[in-house]
Amino acid sequence: TADTAGVPFVAALTETGAGTGAVTDFAATTASAGASDWSTAENWSDGIVPVASDDVIIANSTQNISYGLDQNTIDLTSIKIEHTYTGKIGLPYSSFSTSVNGGGEQTGYVEYRESSLKIGYTTGDIGEFSGTGSPSGSQRIKLNNDKAGTSVTTVHKTASAASETGFAAVRLLASNSGADYYIREAKGGVSFALSEPNETATIGDVYVTASDASSKVFIGSGTTLTNYTQSGGTNYLNAAATVALIEVNGGNLTTEGDYTITTLELNEGTVYCNNIKTSANAITTGNINGGTLDSSKNSEARTWATINPDGGDIVVDDAVVSITTLDQPAGLKTISVSV
Repeated sequence: TADTAGVPFVAALTETGAGTGAVTDFAATTASAGASDWSTAENWSDGIVPVASDDVIIANSTQNISYGLDQNTIDLTSIKIEHTYTGKIGLPYSSFSTSVNGGGEQTGYVEYRESSLKIGYTTGDIGEFSGTGSPSGSQRIKLNNDKAGTSVTTVHKTASAASETGFAAVRLLASNSGADYYIREAKGGVSFALSEPNETATIGDVYVTASDASSKVFIGSGTTLTNYTQSGGTNYLNAAATVALIEVNGGNLTTEGDYTITTLELNEGTVYCNNIKTSANAITTGNINGGTLDSSKNSEARTWATINPDGGDIVVDDAVVSITTLDQPAGLKTISVSV
């Protein structure tokens, strides 16, 4: 039986003693069930665990959803996790504590169970709220959309902070280039493929419409995405492969990693462009219409193929960044050079 009722576990049997013997298989296995288990029917309003094409609403509750998270055979029509839900969905990657009886050494484990809610859906809404009051939202939502077709997820609002230091409050995964994401407010952070080491994700387009500088979006190096657009926030973008378009209309964006940006459209805000591309162009075409393109934060050599400076500012050290073609803008020009 479990140490704690309702918490799944793994049992291992071994033989001991000087003689010979055999350990027989379990005669029967009873699945764990409890208040924190997605697969427990009694936890649902209609007494049935959600099935394909259902609409799921998680709201007005402090109950964690920690177990039975592998629902990979189910594709919902929609899932809505309202801001009135203040429990946690998913498990932290690792659990460590300091023993008081063993000389202060650390004890614990890396999580071996499914740690994200793995379920397909067509429409997802996180943090939506339309009532009175100021609910705080969930400090941990780990959601893995494994739907094979197209989907749209909107993050309306996150909690102000995550339950674990160094992580985002909303941590997302997906496995389809048709999975698009709209992020409206993310003070507690939204991340892609950054919950565990070596995580990967395949997504489509990401739109960060948050205008607040305290909103944060983090895209990990294992993420393959098509297009990225932001209007604000303080955001970080890495990628596993070429990003077709990055459009910045406000806020701050830091790019890191080894990949090509096919087209960079900078209209307002600041891009700290630190990404490189080994033996190729870090930027194929950069259209600088406003804002600031700053390459000074990374001293690694890299190449930008074509830069069209029609406005804004470019901070670049030509001993570090090689620009193949720097097109002159039409009309009157003011050139400022710092040495």
